Amino acid sequence: MLILAVILLTACQPPKPSVEKTEVPSEEPAITYTFKNPRTGQAFSIHHAYLLYDNFFTAVSENPKDSPYELYDREVLQSVNEACFENAELAQLDYTAALEWTPAKREYEQVTKQIARMNTEQLNDLFEEALVKSSDLLPSDQQTNVCIFPENEAFPSEMLTVGSEEILVFYSKYDRTYKAGMAHEYHHTVWLGKHIDDDTPLTLFDHLALEGQAVMFESIVYPDMNSTYYIVDESYNQDYWDQMVSKLDSIYTEDIDGTIQGGINGLPHAYGYSEGYKIIRAYLEKHPDMSVEEWTSKDPREIFEDSKYVDNYQ
Repeated sequence: MLILAVILLTACQPPKPSVEKTEVPSEEPAITYTFKNPRTGQAFSIHHAYLLYDNFFTAVSENPKDSPYELYDREVLQSVNEACFENAELAQLDYTAALEWTPAKREYEQVTKQIARMNTEQLNDLFEEALVKSSDLLPSDQQTNVCIFPENEAFPSEMLTVGSEEILVFYSKYDRTYKAGMAHEYHHTVWLGKHIDDDTPLTLFDHLALEGQAVMFESIVYPDMNSTYYIVDESYNQDYWDQMVSKLDSIYTEDIDGTIQGGINGLPHAYGYSEGYKIIRAYLEKHPDMSVEEWTSKDPREIFEDSKYVDNYQ
């Protein structure tokens, strides 16, 4: 679960390589935009779900006695279900509350104005750059689907990975965060593809590694514009650590998500992200020549034990 709402510095980026692109014929602008990494052929697809909201508003107007949520589900969610949700391994855990939110009629005008400000071509360019740069460092044989929705009051984070192929984006005007944020979420998809197991639920420990590696990855892809300056706390607080250690083997649920997110029970904001990043950093200091693919594939407990991170709390 897995999204950061941070304000990042803007950095100059090298020229984008020529990328094979295909726009799927649909509406103008196209609902779906696909492209490939020009060096590896890895496929990506961006689905602009917010362009379906006009259909939803029209359906509500024409069917005043029907449930707005059922109309929203029919006109928006089902239209992108196959790409965005159908095979998402973490879907039931992470996005239910977000997608159950349906804008009230009094909010239609506000949502419409926001959608009018959303530049489809610009969003394609931002995410295309981030995904190509990310997949250059960490290739995958799976297609990555990015699904973009308007801002969602039930889910304040900007981005969320719900599976090994699916990333949700809830629009924010702070698009300076998008490149590093997309690199972060892309790493999640690859990590889940390597570690998710239907028979073995993820634990808090797994999510500590998941977030730590993703923060490290975004800092490598975008060294001058990432979230480390905002979330990493270089102190080693024994009380905070003891609170986390007591739950590391617990099955990861929304009830213990706060340990990663921080901000509850006295834990600092983004506590799990910070500790996870420092664990990965300690491990890579011992293995400076290890490739991104290698440390992404390593078992989280092997990384933790080899890092000797607990020595900081002795």
